Amino acid sequence: MSNVLSYITCFGWLPLFLMGLLGLLLGWLLFGRGKSHAGDLTVEGEGALRAEADGLRAKIQDLEGRLSASDGEVSSLKTKLAAGGAAAAAATAVAAGDDDESYALEWRNRYLAARVKYLEGKLAEAPKPAAKKKAPAKKKAPAKKKAPAKKATVKKTTAKKAAAPKVLYTDGPTDGAPDDLKLIKGIGPKFEKDLNGKGIYYFRQIANWKKKDVELVENIIDSIPGRIERDEWVPQAKGLAKGGAPKAASTRKKPGPKPGTKRGSTNKDGTPRKKPGPKASAKAPAKKSGLDYDKYYANVQKFDGKAKRDTVDNIVKYLGASLKNRDSSLVACSDATELDTVVRNFCVKKLGIAKDKGDTIVKEVCQDMKSERFKNRVTFYYLCAKKARKLGVFA
Repeated sequence: MSNVLSYITCFGWLPLFLMGLLGLLLGWLLFGRGKSHAGDLTVEGEGALRAEADGLRAKIQDLEGRLSASDGEVSSLKTKLAAGGAAAAAATAVAAGDDDESYALEWRNRYLAARVKYLEGKLAEAPKPAAKKKAPAKKKAPAKKKAPAKKATVKKTTAKKAAAPKVLYTDGPTDGAPDDLKLIKGIGPKFEKDLNGKGIYYFRQIANWKKKDVELVENIIDSIPGRIERDEWVPQAKGLAKGGAPKAASTRKKPGPKPGTKRGSTNKDGTPRKKPGPKASAKAPAKKSGLDYDKYYANVQKFDGKAKRDTVDNIVKYLGASLKNRDSSLVACSDATELDTVVRNFCVKKLGIAKDKGDTIVKEVCQDMKSERFKNRVTFYYLCAKKARKLGVFA
């Protein structure tokens, strides 16, 4: 037994040593033979990674180039689209025929034509010194009787030069201080400001208006059609331009009906004729006031089909004589002063609501009647009372 132990002690390490050498040899053969390391990666692995990175960079550059090319194409398409939209808008505007722009262009053309005439008149006055220089040469002639005739011609020319040119449209108050256009009945501060902005400062300009000028001015200063002719601006301006008071065009009274006729006030024998009473089928309110109640009711029904006839008729009676004048029978939502009057006199005093609430209601009614160019005052007041829930005031 002792011999066995001694044998193991002497020769037992040898197999282990041989096995360790064999493991080292196999590891060298499998992992370390023919390879050189640089850090934690092999040279071959690092080269492969670098090649892959270079390939990815090339792909990225290619994609960036394609992206920039597509951006250029998109920007060019946007430019073409914007140009096409502008051309389409211009074509639409031309096809639609913008009245305001055409009026403005016509106004400008007429102004330029008048300005050219005015400058031509100024140029005609320029050769004054030349005429004076020629005068001494003519005095040398033996005939002295011609001198008074020359002076007379000079006086005539100076008299003609003193007269102001009749220019319809000017670029400012070029002929002295502007006239007070508010002296003409129907022209207030707003119309005077609009007229001055369009080159009209003097009575003589308005006095020279023709029918086409009146129509052009009505469209440019946002006036009700026919107002200038109805208020007789041109005849009043003619009277003021001559230094007198404004005068109306029609001062003569039309002859009345002949006696004995249906419209005459007397019979053939001179006795006063009694006017026939209203017909049985005629409505009393319409005959007494001369107002067309049916027309006002029909206009209200366009905005409220369930409107009561009695309520509308009471609003017409409340407005009364103001409906007989075209201007006062309409409400202009563009005039802040008029809207404030509606709020104070109707919403606050008549309906009994607060002013701020009245302002809100009036603005809402203006929006509801936006489609109506001429907003009827009866319909406007009816809608205000309805929104304020005060229709019972007119029940």
